[in-house]
Amino acid sequence: MPVSVADECLAKNNVTREDFLLRIDQSLAETHEENIEINYMCFVHCMATELNVLDANGRIDIELLQIVENLRDTNIEVVEECNRVNNSVEDLCIYAFEMLLCLIKNIDNTQYINIAPERADY
Repeated sequence: MPVSVADECLAKNNVTREDFLLRIDQSLAETHEENIEINYMCFVHCMATELNVLDANGRIDIELLQIVENLRDTNIEVVEECNRVNNSVEDLCIYAFEMLLCLIKNIDNTQYINIAPERADY
């Protein structure tokens, strides 16, 4: 059975899914990302790298993400703003984690649901 990208990144960073989700919940509730160990942040960077959503500089590739995820205008603006706010973060693991938190907090899920517009069963 092939190992998933998520499983590879979890193992590479010595992280479990449960612990990662707990850290995300803590970060969203407390906004104290400094209490999150770097391996959890590097897991996010690993996932972004493996999913090819980063540009040559290790930053989110907004144009590619827009095409692949079929983002609507309001969410494109969210991605751009999250990137602008976090673009000065030098450590790419911290950048990826901060981007994830920003997107979770700000993406409009009702605007996001047009990834597969031809499907009506979701």
